[in-house]
Amino acid sequence: MLIFVDESEWPRPRIPGGFTVWAAVGLETGKTKEFFRELFNLEKKFWKVNEPFDFEMKGRLLLNRKAMTSPKKREFTEEVLSLCKLNRVVAFAVGLRYPENVAMQGANEPNTFTVIRDLVDRVEAMMSESHPDETALVIFDSQEDKKDLERALEFGNYVYGTPRGRSVSHVSDIPIFASSKVTKGLQIADLFAYALAQQNNTDRSEIKPLCDRIREMEWRSADVDENGPWRGFRFRTA
Repeated sequence: MLIFVDESEWPRPRIPGGFTVWAAVGLETGKTKEFFRELFNLEKKFWKVNEPFDFEMKGRLLLNRKAMTSPKKREFTEEVLSLCKLNRVVAFAVGLRYPENVAMQGANEPNTFTVIRDLVDRVEAMMSESHPDETALVIFDSQEDKKDLERALEFGNYVYGTPRGRSVSHVSDIPIFASSKVTKGLQIADLFAYALAQQNNTDRSEIKPLCDRIREMEWRSADVDENGPWRGFRFRTA
């Protein structure tokens, strides 16, 4: 299983009370080539591109207020979501709202460790339940050396440095960093993250139907306890 992860923050630049969403999409390894080929065919249909890297799906370009008034961009996005569901894409998301009142410098920084912990725990639960003989590989959108290093360190801090992290057995302990420009899975994660961040931090009712379709792909455990099923989405205050 491949787990593609990207982040969307609103508003930008970051302010107290702002919101960030890290979204992850899970794809079965043997199905990625055909799925990405279908996405490329869709891009050729709408945008007349010649190569898979000629068009990069970005939430801020396809789902901003102006873009949502474009029938072409809206139809394209809806068809992308249909392909995702048809190919059994599994969605995860962790949302963090920054404190309104910042008590000290740096207090409104995103808690990367918390996000990685919440995502890894959910992916581990899914793999244990549905793919017990497999290992999930987590792939982050590469930003720059400093950001990638921070995420790699926090990933390692969790899986090596905590009792719960050390018990993880279905998620690779080494994350991968890739370019979103040539990685369709990361582009889907970006689309999901942007839509969910907008819905949770703005009054954009027009984006709700698309978010509802994304939520249909949310992973949910078949095991139910007194708190309900283990779910793929978690939104919290930082």
